Amino acid sequence: MLLTACQSFEAPGGSLTAEVDARGPVQALQRVNERGLACWIRSGDRAFRGYALVPELDTRSGDPRILVVRQGNAQGLPELVISASGDPVRIVTFGPLTGDRLSARINADVLAWSAGRQGCA
Repeated sequence: MLLTACQSFEAPGGSLTAEVDARGPVQALQRVNERGLACWIRSGDRAFRGYALVPELDTRSGDPRILVVRQGNAQGLPELVISASGDPVRIVTFGPLTGDRLSARINADVLAWSAGRQGCA
């Protein structure tokens, strides 16, 4: 039992559905967008080379979301959608990247950043 308590949490891969501690859906996704840009895109992270983030946070219909698309193809189908809604805030991810080996890392980052963590993985 002591050994299990010392192990770090590792988010599972696949689609994510989780409640997060945020004042609202837009605030949660603003955090994810800021850190995602810094840690995944601008840092030159090899795992995210060739991708871009497209935030759709100011929506009048539907839930705010962030699209992960192929770079240079912002109008194409997203590889990943990160959506937030409700009170308490619930984050959901879906799309082809949820079936990729990268999905566990994406889930861990999204959970941490939406809760306010500032660092990169």
